[in-house]
Amino acid sequence: MKVSILAWQVLQNRLSTKDNLFVGGVLPHVNQHYVAGCGDIETTQHLFLSYPFFAALWGNIRSWLGIASVELLRVSDHFYQFVYSACGLCTRRSFMQLIWLCCVWVMWNERNSRVLKNKESTIH
Repeated sequence: MKVSILAWQVLQNRLSTKDNLFVGGVLPHVNQHYVAGCGDIETTQHLFLSYPFFAALWGNIRSWLGIASVELLRVSDHFYQFVYSACGLCTRRSFMQLIWLCCVWVMWNERNSRVLKNKESTIH
């Protein structure tokens, strides 16, 4: 259930990223940037698609699965492309959806570990 709620929040851009917290008046402008020093504002799209650590992770996952993709700017487009890259059977698409959901869950937990505990994992 937690993963499904997180996925909905990610796909609807309702996740508690720093840019959304700034828009909601929770964080000051100064704290909008990603904590790991990449210098960009922490948006859902940046966090899950462009942030170097997670972009490399997506690359490893695609390589492991033997699928290709193009660079996308929206998380919802990434989800759609990832799930439908399996082509064909509904069971394969369900499997790809499960992998995508697990990856997003792991990435969000890693982000929180970095922000809240100042702890970083390796890409492997």
